Amino acid sequence: MKITNKALAATITLVLCASTLLTGCNAIRGGGGSGGSSTIVSDANEKVFKASFKTKAYTFYDDNTADIYLTDLSDADLTAFFAPNADWSTISGTLVQIHLFLDPKPGKTPIEHTAATASIRYAIIAQGEIGIYDGAGFMLPGSKPGKDSISGKIRSAPLRLTRRTPHFVDLFDAAKLDIEFSAKLNTDTAPELQARLDALAAKAMPVHD
Repeated sequence: MKITNKALAATITLVLCASTLLTGCNAIRGGGGSGGSSTIVSDANEKVFKASFKTKAYTFYDDNTADIYLTDLSDADLTAFFAPNADWSTISGTLVQIHLFLDPKPGKTPIEHTAATASIRYAIIAQGEIGIYDGAGFMLPGSKPGKDSISGKIRSAPLRLTRRTPHFVDLFDAAKLDIEFSAKLNTDTAPELQARLDALAAKAMPVHD
């Protein structure tokens, strides 16, 4: 789902951003899966932020470790992050990384939603302004890393704003994330999305308590 101004108005204060990134990067080559969506709910004020992901890709490192990338940004928007003189004020959307660091095994790993088996980095771009949220939660993947696709869900994972550009306003305060996905193994697209996420995080400044 492309984030609309109406949806953003309920959650994010929008201010234009005139800066751009000048780093080069390859074009996104597509990603897929049967679905993907997320809902963020503020613990403080009950504001809700939803996204549906059209591009989904994952890569893996061993039987326990994988990185899943999800975004609703268009290829043009993703390319604009590295284009000189790009107008960031036209870009709104989300880019998410889920890092699975442990594949839970019954009898050996606690199978409960209070445990943590994955870390989450959730980037919101609101008409050029960037907010990076980090968290962790329990994920039981539908198949072991290394298969042609991987699916999973995380429920009630705590998120907190850790990086932001100067005019990004966090209206969530404390928040919880529900997310689910199915992503195909794509060792071309996954690192390209990682490069975009790294660039967004580098553009934003750390948030100090």
